[in-house]
Parts: sequence; structure tokens; C-alpha cells
Amino acid sequence: MKERIQLAALPVIFSLTLFVSAGLLFLVEPMIGKMILPLLGGTPAVWNTCMMFFQVLLLAGYCYAHIIAGRMTVKRQMIVHIAVLAVAFLVLPVGISRQWLSYGETHPIVTVLIMLLFSVGLPFFAVSASAPLLQKWFSATGHPSAGDPYFLYSASNVGSMLALISYPLLIEPRLALAIQSRWWSAGYLILVAMTIISAVLSLKKLSICYDENKVYESNSGDLPPQCAETDIKPGIRERLRWIAFSFVPSSLLLGVTTFISTNIAAIPLFWVVPLALYLLSFILVFARIPGIINRLMIFIFPPAVLTLLFFELSDIRPSILVSFLVHLSAFFITAMVCHGELARRRPSARYLTEFYLWMSFGGLLGGIFNAVIAPLSFNTILEYPLGIIFASLLLPVLNAKSRNSLSLLKKRLLYIGAPLILGLLTFWLVMEWPAGKLDLSLLDKVFGIGDSDSIITYAIPAFLCFGLIFMKRRFLFGCGVGAFVAAALIASTWDSNIVHRERSFFGVLEVRDKSSGAYRILTHGTTQHGIQSLDPKRSLEPLSYYHRQGPIGQVFKELSGHNRKSRIAIIGLGTGTLASYGRPDQQFTFYEIDPSVKHIATNTDLFTFLHNCRADWKIVLGDARLRLEDAPDNHYELMVIDAFSSDAIPVHLLTREALRLYLSKLSEKGLLAVHISNRYIDLEPVLQKLAQDAGLSGRIRDDGEDRKIHKYGSTWVIMSKNEAQMGMLAYDKRWRRLEGDHRPVWTDDFSNLLSALKRS
Repeated sequence: MKERIQLAALPVIFSLTLFVSAGLLFLVEPMIGKMILPLLGGTPAVWNTCMMFFQVLLLAGYCYAHIIAGRMTVKRQMIVHIAVLAVAFLVLPVGISRQWLSYGETHPIVTVLIMLLFSVGLPFFAVSASAPLLQKWFSATGHPSAGDPYFLYSASNVGSMLALISYPLLIEPRLALAIQSRWWSAGYLILVAMTIISAVLSLKKLSICYDENKVYESNSGDLPPQCAETDIKPGIRERLRWIAFSFVPSSLLLGVTTFISTNIAAIPLFWVVPLALYLLSFILVFARIPGIINRLMIFIFPPAVLTLLFFELSDIRPSILVSFLVHLSAFFITAMVCHGELARRRPSARYLTEFYLWMSFGGLLGGIFNAVIAPLSFNTILEYPLGIIFASLLLPVLNAKSRNSLSLLKKRLLYIGAPLILGLLTFWLVMEWPAGKLDLSLLDKVFGIGDSDSIITYAIPAFLCFGLIFMKRRFLFGCGVGAFVAAALIASTWDSNIVHRERSFFGVLEVRDKSSGAYRILTHGTTQHGIQSLDPKRSLEPLSYYHRQGPIGQVFKELSGHNRKSRIAIIGLGTGTLASYGRPDQQFTFYEIDPSVKHIATNTDLFTFLHNCRADWKIVLGDARLRLEDAPDNHYELMVIDAFSSDAIPVHLLTREALRLYLSKLSEKGLLAVHISNRYIDLEPVLQKLAQDAGLSGRIRDDGEDRKIHKYGSTWVIMSKNEAQMGMLAYDKRWRRLEGDHRPVWTDDFSNLLSALKRS
């Protein structure tokens, strides 16, 4: 009876240990990401690099697990791994040292990787190896489920997903980073203890084989002869399939995260949702769900992907919620299909560590493709549609046996001819088809649609592409999707108004001409960073958020004449629009983190604000807080904070410590102006708390837009040590006092972006 109880307790103990292990992995990822993200501008590319690093260490951990599992007995594996866990504990608690930060023209990827390696590398490596090793140890016991221990992987992923979701909802709003790090260290100790317990229980059952109603001892080595696997070792083709089915969801995970963050809603930490869905797919497919679920996902994959492509390639722009759901639904279905194939093709327990090794390698390749290869190879976010094409090429064929056999020549004609015809048709429909010239007003009125011509234009090739599914031939649907996407993208840029496009670590920057070439605009994702009139007589006229009739224009007007400030610091360059306010006796210092922005702003073929600036100016590259430390104390008389790119919030610029730095660099009569326009985050309470904490006077002005004069709506905050420094602005009714609430002040160690989300 005692033996049966111990045997029944084995999966519970192992599941709990794996649950804790996975939870620690996915708690440290957002925690360390929160430490690093603000230091490099909060760009999604920083998180992509973090994910790539974690995938590298995950592969290293799986490789280590595979090596010791193949060359050591289970007993020695346990001793070695527990020793590795103990050594890794010596470098805890985890934290980030700013000494590794670099600035200037160097690429930040190296900086991020070095910071991660020295802050969390060894503990993450040790914890990541626990999943395959514990499953391998369990397979060596006499439990009836030992022959197929992959159900433990679901328990592991449940821990991952719960940790991931709980971080932004429960942990981040309540605990400072230093406390989070200490609690993580305590959790690590619990993991070590549970690993030791699992190892001890495994050793007791190591040579026990379960046989229906009888439990008996065996003197074999790692596995009793009766429990040994006899299946064939996976071949090269099967390993390549493991890699491919791991590569696509990993690539799409980063692709959809970047795309959503840049084009739909650049809310910080938005990567949590795609990653949670990614983990959920693993949980479901490895939890021994019925095969019909896998077939259902394969069946709905084509319409889901084509719906996504239809919205993104056409001119139709649904609401943010609809677009969000379309992207995430397509991603989740794709992950279910690919991970479902991995689960269906999983080998026996003998090759468990090898299976996880190749699966991790495929995930790493996906991360490298998105974080390194794509930014260096493409000047737009092309990796996302490429990931969709790759997924379509891998789509399993249902009922493939029912298809007709074709000769080699007919197969070649089919695989080349069908996509070619589809691509040419798509290109013609977009460029020349007269649907756009037809009067479809009646159709619009009947169905309540405002883009009937665009719907018809893209619906035809989408339906034809969907029809390729019914030919039941592997790769044919993927070839059709590739032709559809390629033709639509080529057609959309054939007669484009894009003057310049450049991609850096911080995102994709586009310079476009608008209003029939009368104006030129710089965009990053969905955010405009400046607009300039191409009329030489109006080229120095500040427009958009910086209009003379707007809040910042009023600030510069107030600080003119005898109140003029001679030394001005501006954090955030954009097109250099604020340089238009410069006067000959002034000096403007721009702090900019992205070298590509500097390149665009100083290129006189694109923008001329800086070239025609009447004040002396210079650009300091690098993170503003780090570079400001080099400036003399009490040096600047006006400081403008305008560093929020594509709605991403660089939190480290809005903390108590950051404000202290600004004040130390401002003169006693200095004024601080902060641009807080944002579609999703309400920063007024944050600024109010900072002003209150520092004993400053603060005012805020919400300004409406006026498209006729190219003035955009904007919100600006001004703060000073004395209201007298605000001049007449302090008495202007348009500038009201800052309002706050009960939320605590943000510090370098604590911030809560979720609490600052706008309610409407």
C-alpha cells in the first residue's frame, strides 16, 4: 500500500516542481524586461532581443540536459543538476547594472545581451534545464505514465502562463523591483528543495517497474528491461519537422507582438497577451486533448489567415478591438496547428531530451530571425507576413489520400502556374481593375459598407487562394498565400508617396509626402513625429504638436524678449521642429536615443528645421538620463521632455530620480516642459505626484486640433520651483493645475503603467 501511495504521489510532486520551475522562468522574464526596457526607450525591439536571449539560454539548458541524460545515470544527473542549481543561487538576487549600458552609434543588441548575461544568465540556464531533466527522471520510474511523460509539459506551461499573467496584474502594481527580485530568490530556493524531493522519490522508484497488479524490484541501470522503449530513432527529416513547427510560432510570436505594439496600440507590456496565447497552445496540445481539436484547428486555419491578410493588405481599417482580435486569433490558431503537430509527432521518452532540444532550437531560430536578421535585412516589418507564409506552407493536409495523382510535369505546372496566376491577378486587381471606378454607393447603402471597392478588390484573390485548399496538396496553399501577399505588397508600394524608409533597433521610420507634395511627415508606426511645409517660405513654421498656437508655442512665446532662455535642452529630436523656435543668442541641445532619427533630421533632402535653425544646436546620442549626467549642474534654463515614440512610455524619464536629475541640471529660474500626449496612457496623475513629491508648481494644458492650419491636439505640462518662473502662463485659464489621485509616486524601482491606462 505504501508503495502504491508513493507511486501515485510521483506525478503530483513532479508536476508541482515543474510548475514552480516554469513559473520562475516566466516571472523573471518580465521582471528583467521591466528593468531593461526603460533604459533603452521602451521599444518592442528590446523585448524581442530579450526573448531571443531567453531562447538561447533555453536551448543551452536543453542541450545540457540532453548531454547529461545521454551520458550519465539518473543518479549522477540528479547530483550534477542540483549542484548547478546551488551554484546559480550564488549570483542571486538578479539585477541590472548600468555600467553595461552604452550609447552613441553602437547597436543596442550587444548591450542588451551583455546586461542579460551578467544579470540573469546562470539562474535562467539552471532553471530552464529542469523541465526536460525532471521529465526524464520521471520516465525512469515505475509509474504507469512513465512511458509518456509529456503530460508534465502541460503542467509546466500552466505555471508559465499563470506567472506571465499574474506579473502585470498582481506583482508589478504591488511590489518594487528590488522586492520582486528578493521574492524570486526565495522561489528559487523552493525550487531547489522541490527538485531534491523529486530526486529522492525518483531514486526510491528508479528500479521499480509497474505491471498491472504487481510492483516489483529490478536490478537494471536507468530503466528496467520491461519498461525500455523499442521504437525507431527519429531521422533527420523528422528532426527538421520539429524545428520547422517550432520556428513558425516563435517567429510569429515576436512578429505579432511587434506589429500590434507598433501599428494597433503601442501599450507597454502588450507582449504579455501573445505570449500567454503561445503558452496556452502548448498546454492544450500536450494535455492529451482529442485529435479532433487538432483537425479543427487545421480546418479553420486558412480562413483565419486569409481574414487577417484581407484586413492588413486592403485599405479597410476595422476598430482597434476587431483588429486586435483578428491578429491574436490567427496567431493562436497557427500556434495550435504547429504545436499540435509537435505533440502528435512527439517521440517516446527515450528521445525526450532530444525532442525538447530540437524544439528549442527551432524556437531560437525564430527569435534570431525576428530580432537580428529581419531588422538588418528589411526596412519594414516584413517578418510578420513572412511568418504567415511559412505557417501556410507547413499546413498539414486533411484527407490527403483522397486527392488525384498527377504526373511530375502536371505537379510542376500546378505549383508554379496556380500561384503565378493568383499573383498576377492580385496585382492587376489592385492596380487596374475598375472596381475603384465603379459607382458602388448603392451597395454601400444597402450593406452599410463604406469600402465596397476595396472589399471586392481583395476578396476575389482571397477566395481564390482559399480554393487551393480543396486540391489537398501540401505547400500549394502556402504558395498561393505567398503570391497573394507579394503581389499586394508590391502593388501597394508601386506608386507610393514614401520618400524615405529606415529601420533601426527602435522601429521603422517613414518619411512621406502628403497633401499633393505640399507637406512632408515623419512617422514611427502610427505616431507622427513632425511635419514640415515644403514651401520654402513656410519651411521654418512649426506644425503638428509644436504649433505656435499650441501649448509649447505659448511656452516659447512667454520665454521670449527679456524672459528669453539662452540654454535649452530637448529630450527627443523627431524632425527637429522645435529648432524653429531658436534665436541667434540661444543654444539648443537635443538628446536622441535613435541614430536613425538623427540621420533623418539632419538630412537636408528630407527635413531642414535644423539646417535653417538660427540658434546654435547640437545632438547628443544615447539615453537621455545617462547623457544628461554629463551636463554641468544648473546649466539649462528650459528643458523639454518629448521622448515618447509611438505611444511607448520610457518610464525611467518619469520617475522621482529622473526629476531630481532634471532639476539638478536646471537653473534656479529654469522651467521644465513635458509632452504627455498619448492615446492610451493618462500621465497627468503621474506628473502631479512627481511635482508634489518634489515640491514643484505644475500646470497642464489640453489643446485641441485644427487640421486647417496643421495643428494637432496635444497635452503639455510645465513645472518649476516657483510659479513666478511660469510668467503669465500661471494666470492663463487654459493652463490648469495638475490633478492627481491616491497612486504612489513612480520611482526607478516602482512604476505601474496598467494603473495609468485611460478608462475610455
